[in-house]
Amino acid sequence: MSSRCASITIGYFISQDPSPILVVQPTLEMGKTFSKDRLAPMLRDTPSLRGKVKDPRARDSGNTVMQKTFPGGHLTITGANSPAGLASRPIRVVLQDEVDRFPPSAGSEGDPVNLARRRTATFWNRKIILTSTPTIKGASRIEAAFENSDQRKFFVTCPHCEEPQTLKWPGVSWPEGEPENAVYACEHCGAVIEEKQKPSMLLNGYWRSTRESATAGFYINELYSPWRTWAEVAQDFLEAKKNPETLKTWVNTSLGETWEEAGEQVEGEGLMSRRESFDV
Repeated sequence: MSSRCASITIGYFISQDPSPILVVQPTLEMGKTFSKDRLAPMLRDTPSLRGKVKDPRARDSGNTVMQKTFPGGHLTITGANSPAGLASRPIRVVLQDEVDRFPPSAGSEGDPVNLARRRTATFWNRKIILTSTPTIKGASRIEAAFENSDQRKFFVTCPHCEEPQTLKWPGVSWPEGEPENAVYACEHCGAVIEEKQKPSMLLNGYWRSTRESATAGFYINELYSPWRTWAEVAQDFLEAKKNPETLKTWVNTSLGETWEEAGEQVEGEGLMSRRESFDV
């Protein structure tokens, strides 16, 4: 999903608002993969983009796998592990994809997220986008960025009571041993929502911020996916929970949540009960 977001943003700026663009992937190799597998097909198959970026095989096209030019702007793709790629000319639009998989430092230059951000300093109308599947709680870049944002979530309306809510994993249930019959329970009225009702809920859904901030942040999970049923998500969960590592991956990728190791959790009630009084 995050790579698709980056592709769509690139397409918009090439077509509607040409600008210097920088795309940062975790590594240079991932940058090449993104360019070949995501970007090239979009540039080839989208009518409004076709022809704006010349074929890289053409002589003097100004188009390579990692560097592309178009009328009014240019696009550079680099890796978070490449200090040189993060410290070049000014950039207006910075897209940093899968930031939780960035190395702690770009060589000896420091945090790659901040290095890329500095490239936009000369543009008043800069655009900086971070996308990622989250990883470990407390060490997740995307979690920190989301917590500092206006935390927008996608609200859908219950087809029974018409109360708005976000889709959460505890709302999914199924008969014992029958995950293929998974349904969703409204958090307000408790009524059963069937899979066939999800498309209309998504069609009429809307993003809503949950805190005040000048920075927009968006969170969504797989329960909203029009390509995945709640039954399929439930079946994946039952398979994933057999092993801590696969469950961790499921929590990160399906729920879009950070993973917290059991040994690192602190029970608030137990901690409070251990308080002692001291005379001063």
